[in-house]
Amino acid sequence: MRVLRENFDTTARLHAAYFGEHRPTSTVMGVSDLALPDQLVEIGAVVRLDVEA
Repeated sequence: MRVLRENFDTTARLHAAYFGEHRPTSTVMGVSDLALPDQLVEIGAVVRLDVEA
């Protein structure tokens, strides 16, 4: 989890630079280990592809 903390300020700065005043909800979470080594992690997202940057 050390890497997450070391890079958080840079990530926050780049997120703000990219999105500007429109700050969408985001979640950052670090996991150093899972209870069972063979566990899978599911990540879900909603993305709009019809919007031009």
